[in-house]
Amino acid sequence: MEQKPKILFWINGFFLHFSLAYYLQSILNAEFFGIIDINSKPKEFFQSQKLVNFEKKWYFHDYINKNYSQNPDLDYLSNFEKKYDINLAKLAINERFFYKFNRFYKFKNQEILCILEQEIKLFESILDEIQPDVFLTYDPVFHHQKLLLDMCRSKGIKVLSICSLGFKNKFLLAEDGATFDLDSSQINNYSNFQKINHVNPNNSNLKNDSRDLSINKWIQERNKTTSQKFSALKDYLLAPNSDLVKTNFMYYGRTKSKVIKDALFFEIKRKQNFKFIQKNSVLEPDLKRNFVYFPMNIDEEMSLLHYAPFFTDQIEVIRHIAKSIPIDYVLYVKEHIVAGQRGWNNKNYYKEISEIPNVVLIHPHVNNEILLKNSKLLITIRGTSPLKAMQNGTPSIVFGDQPFQIMPSVFKLDSLVNLPELINKALVHQTNRLDFEIYEKIIDERSFIFDITDYEIRRDKMFFSGEIFSNVKIDEKNMLDFLNNNKTMFLDLIDAHMSYFIKE
Repeated sequence: MEQKPKILFWINGFFLHFSLAYYLQSILNAEFFGIIDINSKPKEFFQSQKLVNFEKKWYFHDYINKNYSQNPDLDYLSNFEKKYDINLAKLAINERFFYKFNRFYKFKNQEILCILEQEIKLFESILDEIQPDVFLTYDPVFHHQKLLLDMCRSKGIKVLSICSLGFKNKFLLAEDGATFDLDSSQINNYSNFQKINHVNPNNSNLKNDSRDLSINKWIQERNKTTSQKFSALKDYLLAPNSDLVKTNFMYYGRTKSKVIKDALFFEIKRKQNFKFIQKNSVLEPDLKRNFVYFPMNIDEEMSLLHYAPFFTDQIEVIRHIAKSIPIDYVLYVKEHIVAGQRGWNNKNYYKEISEIPNVVLIHPHVNNEILLKNSKLLITIRGTSPLKAMQNGTPSIVFGDQPFQIMPSVFKLDSLVNLPELINKALVHQTNRLDFEIYEKIIDERSFIFDITDYEIRRDKMFFSGEIFSNVKIDEKNMLDFLNNNKTMFLDLIDAHMSYFIKE
């Protein structure tokens, strides 16, 4: 009798993989296991739900004790690093809650080490106990998600991580979210593509790209009405104060008074920061001069924290580029439009950028497409801009690993010392506009459509108070209605996962 595959799901408040487990269980003969990273109120639903039959579940935060009495076992952590080839310090320092971006709590080094030790022991015990064949997750946001994913890869457990391609609502399943498991040898399969295909420069597949539309839609959805904010605030104030603060390290220090005060201060600072940007950035840049274009990333995002961990100081990166470009060039730097959802950076941050010689700070509302078309070279830490640059015939340089670095017009920086030489090389590179079509053809063989922005909006409307506050009870009937009403949007996602199991 053929043994059933053992599948480990990462399940959290996004509900994506709980939904996927629900759909898969009716068509896949397998054993399901779940690690559940959830707040205290929705946890009650997962404890009692009958919609998905998990062989066993682990509630992640039940195993992370804030008052861990032991000193961290440094020998254990050191041996773990060697065994799995995982850099724990890199994960910890780039965790947004542990270090740079936490406005409520300052973690001590001992606390971080104790949390890591408890996480590792939990994950090792789970993997040793069930010995899963496959780990189902999405491109990890937090360090503990990335930690488990890397542990699975190290142990030879197949990882199916849902990763966004960054355009046309396309996704694929990959083990490595940085490169999508691509390598340059795959280009050779399309060596005759350029001979039999011709591209029309005006026929832009990325023009009015659904990625741009999704970002705008996402920003609009984050601008909640006064009534929605009031509803969320009411439920937040009525909820018990201690549950999350005591049991979830992501909520340490978040007393109600601190959270409300921070929310008010955040809105004030956001307006002040944007007012400074308005006065000190260029809304109509000179497009005739020779310029290199640097679109900024969002600091507090996995794109930098996980996949460009040594280039998280964007001001320092901008300095390096400004030092390295030819003397007759200028560097145009534009803040990401989504930075507004994070309150923008503070005034001194933008002041420091604008004071760097040979750097021009561009207003975030300036059209990205126009800057790309007129720039001689795009340089970015990470992001999807190189895709549009590729289609516009503009070469690009990336600092962190990217899947499209396999293409000849995208140059990956290996050492800062080589940056001036790499810039000069990229500036004279003749980019073939067919590169994008070749890349898209490679990706299309593995990609599927999933409107994750629409999914998130539907999730918020169904389960969150005021479409904002997530720590609320979930009714099983509402969850079942949500699953039944939205199955159509999951069909391609289900098929993509099933194709792996059918192939196996």
